[in-house]
This record gives sequence, structure tokens and C-alpha cells, in this order.
Amino acid sequence: MNSPKISLMHSQRRASHERSLANFMNSSIASRVKTFLAFLGLCFVLLQLWNLVIPGSLRWSSSPSGGYYTTTDINGLQHHSTSSSSSSTSRQRRFSSSSSSRKQLDKARYFPAKRLQNLIIVACHSVYTGLDFKHPESQSSWLLLDYQKVPGQTQSFLEHIKLGIKQAAADPEAMLMFSGGKTRKEAGPRAEGLGYWLVAEANGWFGHQAAVRERAFTEDHARDSFENLLFGLCRFYELTGHYPASVVVVSYDFKRERFSELHRAALRWPMHRFDFVGTPAVAEGAEIGESSTFNEFEKDPYGCGSMLAKKRALRDPFADGGYAGERCPDLEELLKYCGEGGTGDGFSKGMVFKGNLPWDD
Repeated sequence: MNSPKISLMHSQRRASHERSLANFMNSSIASRVKTFLAFLGLCFVLLQLWNLVIPGSLRWSSSPSGGYYTTTDINGLQHHSTSSSSSSTSRQRRFSSSSSSRKQLDKARYFPAKRLQNLIIVACHSVYTGLDFKHPESQSSWLLLDYQKVPGQTQSFLEHIKLGIKQAAADPEAMLMFSGGKTRKEAGPRAEGLGYWLVAEANGWFGHQAAVRERAFTEDHARDSFENLLFGLCRFYELTGHYPASVVVVSYDFKRERFSELHRAALRWPMHRFDFVGTPAVAEGAEIGESSTFNEFEKDPYGCGSMLAKKRALRDPFADGGYAGERCPDLEELLKYCGEGGTGDGFSKGMVFKGNLPWDD
């Protein structure tokens, strides 16, 4: 008697299960579709971020016909060298792509000294280790090498500080930069550039505080004179968002040829936009060693060979390293360059960097 009712109940239950299953399948498909669309949207956003953030030069893959080759120096650092078969057209394309990416990045960066146009680099020669910055003439306040332990040496450091300040005071559009890294293990992690800045600060900028202090900065990675100039240009860009119209280097007279004939030429910086202001050497040993150093840079303009690279390694006891391309994107290839062979064989073999540079006339 109850069989029709039982059958009806089974039918209703079956229909209910089927409706539930259909609803579940529909909701599952809808959920999967939504998840897939969300995934596609995320991929699109990541692609846009890649194009915005990663410079074009980083996305350019190497190739035998127009790429760069990677070499490793004695310190295990990798350097990229431009292939000799790269055409000027492809280099221009890469540089334009990098410049476009840089402009996009620059919009989000803060440049505290945009208005400054010129650069004055004081090449530092010692780490200040004293605690009283108001009496920097004392030899005990500096970590001096043996050849520097002569009368008048510390005064010569002060002369460079004063000379840099004087140059900056005479040019209200100039940035004063004290350049020198943490070069001596015995001194602790103190940078040469910061020590010079603190000496100037403690002594009221030698009468020019109001005019110069806000335009004085440090570059704390340079390990030799070539890096004083190269990293000085990179640091100027970090602070202003552009490269200087002119550069003045303050150092010892005996380094004039090294800066003006070798370093400036290796960076292809225009001669008419470069000046050098020097003071006489105090330590005889410094002038004696200059001939050897000049010859090394003449053979190895970018300091990648065994002799100069070893000196850099010894002057980097805290493994600070140098500058990388993200700090000054237009110089990325130059910062890595070691000559077409990657060994630093000098000007005589035409190894000067041939890529585009932001100061090309």
C-alpha cells in the first residue's frame, strides 16, 4: 500500500540530490573561472611591473652577434664586456630602452639636490680615526701609512678640505663631494669621505658654513682614484637625477696626469668640462710610487687586471663593494666594463668603453 509513496519519496530525494549536484558543479565551475581570471589579471600586473621596474638593459639577452660576454676577475666579481660585433644601432636601441626605464624610475625617486649642476670631488687619502674633529692636524687622528708619517702630511689633508670648500663657495651651483671608502681594516668601518666631511663640520666649514654645508655630500665606496671619479659621477646622479655639467677634482699635483689623461679619458668625459686643482705632495714616497701606478692604469684603465684589482680588494676589508647599475642606470654597462677582452689590456688596444654615455656631446 505504501509502495507508491515510497517510490515518490525516492524520486523526490533523487531529484533533490541531482539539483544539489548541479548547483555544486555550477558553483565549482564559476569559482574556477573566477580564479583563472584573477590569475590572468595578476600576470598582467606583474608584466607591467616588470616593464616599469626592470631597465631595458637588464632584459637584453646576450648573443654572439650583439650581446655581452661575462668574465670573472680574481675577486670572483663578474664583469660584462661588449661583443666586438655589436652594431652601434643595437647599442643605441639598448641605451634608449634603458633611458626610458630610468625616466620611469626617476619619477618615484627622491633627489635631494636637483638644482645643483656642477661637481667638485675631493679625493680623500686617509681615514680619520680621532674622536676630536676640531684638532685634525694631529697625526694620531689619522690612520697613516708608513710613507705618510712625515711632517705636514695631515695639514695637506686639511688643505684639500679647505680647497674643496673654497671651490664650492665660488660656485653656488656646485656640489662638494668628499670621496673615499672604508679602506683600512685597522680603522674600523669608517669611510674616508665621511671623515673629511666631519672635519669640515667640526671646524665650521672654515668660514663658509652657510654657503657650502647644504651642498656638501660624501661618496663612501671609492677604493682608488679611478673610482673617485666614476663613483663621484654616479653619486652625483643619485643626489640630483642628472649628470654634472662640469667636474673639478681636488688632489695632489702629482696625480694631475692620472686623473686628466687616464681616468677622464677612460670614462670619455669631455676635456673642456674637466678641471684639476692640486696641492704639492708632502710625502716623497707618494711621488715615487706614482710612476708605477700611472703605468698600471695606462695598461689597465678600468682597474680589472690582477695588480689593480688586488689593490681594490685590499682596500675593501669590509666587503662594501662598489656601485651597481640600479644606483645610476645609465652607467650600468660602464660600471661592469673591463675592456672587450675582460682583462684590462689598455688604451693601446682600443679597449676604451664604446657604449653610449649620458655625457656624450
